[in-house]
Amino acid sequence: MTVRTLVLALLGGLAAAGCDGNEGPTAGELEVRLATPNTDDRAIRFLLGGLRTAVTAPAGTNYRVYTAPRSGDTVIVVVIAPQAGHLAAGALVRLSVPDTRQAATYRTTVQDVAAASYAQRAVTGYALTVVKP
Repeated sequence: MTVRTLVLALLGGLAAAGCDGNEGPTAGELEVRLATPNTDDRAIRFLLGGLRTAVTAPAGTNYRVYTAPRSGDTVIVVVIAPQAGHLAAGALVRLSVPDTRQAATYRTTVQDVAAASYAQRAVTGYALTVVKP
């Protein structure tokens, strides 16, 4: 077997393995999940990069969600818990996206966190991940 034949056979096998029968993008929702070292966070501000058509609060929460354009496909997102409430670890916001299979391409950066008293906290220990719910 020549090197060229071997390379073509390997490429063909990889292409076949990568096909799952779905053609094109799959529009839907992704979720930004919060990991926090605290139990009394009131608000968080973070950068979100990636294509999306909407950013909303997850069902079952009374979170207020605000967005502002930053640059390109990046927005600033602010999530505030209701009075006498807190942000829980887990679902923070939902994203309407053109392709749910691209969750790994979304970028998040925590910028600020506020405690229940609205005192600013260090962002050490906080993490955001974008996943398919």
